[in-house]
Formats: sequence, C-alpha cells, structure tokens
Amino acid sequence: MRRNLNIIGASLFLLLSLFMIAFGGLYASVNKLLWFHAAAVPQHALEAVRPLYFALMKLIGGASIALGVLGAFLTVERVRRGDRRAAAALFIVFAIPLAVAAYVAEELAAATGSPTSWHVMGVLFAINAAALLASLAGAGPRDQSAP
Repeated sequence: MRRNLNIIGASLFLLLSLFMIAFGGLYASVNKLLWFHAAAVPQHALEAVRPLYFALMKLIGGASIALGVLGAFLTVERVRRGDRRAAAALFIVFAIPLAVAAYVAEELAAATGSPTSWHVMGVLFAINAAALLASLAGAGPRDQSAP
C-alpha cells in the first residue's frame, strides 16, 4: 500500500511538473494577447501594453519551465524514493505560484471584469496537496527516507 501511495504522489508531482513546463512553453511563445488577458485591457490601450505584455509573458513562461524542470528532477530523484522533505519542499514550491496566480486572477477579475478565476489554480493546488499527502503516507518509516 505504501509503495502505491508513493507512486501516486510522485506521479501527481510529475504531472504538475509537466503542466508547468507546458504552461511555460505556451506563455513564452505567445505572439498575441491571450483572450482572457486582452479582455482585461481597454481597447484603446492594447497597442501600448503589447511590449510589456510580451516581456512579462516570456519571463513568466521561462520561470514556469524552470520550475517544472526542477519539480520533475526533484520528483524523479527524491520524491519517488520516499524523501519526505523533498515532497514537502516541492509542495511549497508549487503552492506559492499557484496561490499568487489565484490571488492575481481574482484581483484582475474584480478590477477589470475579465473572465479569470482562481478555480483553475484551485484544482492544481488540490492536485499538489494530494501529491504531498500520498507521498507522505507512502514514504514509510522516517528512518528509511532517502538522504
């Protein structure tokens, strides 16, 4: 049972890592405003915000790709071996940008009426929490954790 829980936890963390890489790839490669971002910008200001928008999208995309690669490495090298500290660290590393993104989405929706929502980040956060719980439950006795 512990082994299965550990596999589930590592698989969920790996899924989140792959999502972060794909999400980052999308953000880093956009060549026009995404529809939900464009909805937050007044029509008369669209041209003025384009240079800043694309710069920020590339920064967010690059950071997301790096976070995904780091998460995948940590999952494969430590979490799948039952390292509780690695699972907890990975949970925190994923939780921070998800919480910030949820907050920003709600602030943006309130300020502009754009169709953004914390719900997507909420689902990802739930996956993150499930990965942590499964990893901790599947890690086994503390003294057998990976160094």
